[in-house]
Amino acid sequence: MKIGIYGSVYAGNVKDKSIDYIGVDQGIIHLIKQNIKPIIAIGDMDSIEDKDLLKTLKVDEYSCIKDDTDTALALRYAFQQGYDVIDLYGVTQKRMDHFLAVLCLLEKYQDKQLTIYDELNKIYVLPAGKHKILKDEYYYFSVFAFDESIITLKECHYPLDHYYLKRDDPLCVSNQMNNDYAIIENTKAILLIQSK
Repeated sequence: MKIGIYGSVYAGNVKDKSIDYIGVDQGIIHLIKQNIKPIIAIGDMDSIEDKDLLKTLKVDEYSCIKDDTDTALALRYAFQQGYDVIDLYGVTQKRMDHFLAVLCLLEKYQDKQLTIYDELNKIYVLPAGKHKILKDEYYYFSVFAFDESIITLKECHYPLDHYYLKRDDPLCVSNQMNNDYAIIENTKAILLIQSK
């Protein structure tokens, strides 16, 4: 099942208006401006100035002093409701510490299908295997290893054949597709970033 989560940072309009959304803190406002009423509002609500906005919503409010980020709490709620395909918005830009925390969550929940969208990027995990990556609206793609992985890249400007990619190796940044797709083969899960 698929759901969307919109965090505090404005990241443009959602790609799929046919699914339900969780509003995280100020993400509630970003959704309402797109005529989307979140099924629940989750977080410490520290950036919501107009608290009356919350009166019409189901709210799961937390203290500002907590062990999890608001995004982690929203993901946990989504998993508990049976969702395993999740689009994430509003979790990049501004606070890099929060963005790095979200990347940790992508690595932690590799068994789920989590995709981060912002105005310039699409970020997700590719499980081990052979993948055909469509260009869509994105011009560049980059891959990064969580653990060491053997990488093969085809149908792109900078092909690789069974390259041993380590976690601290930035070699696979800023590649381009030759046509409308690229082929990626990886022996372990990797992080894929497609950028405009």
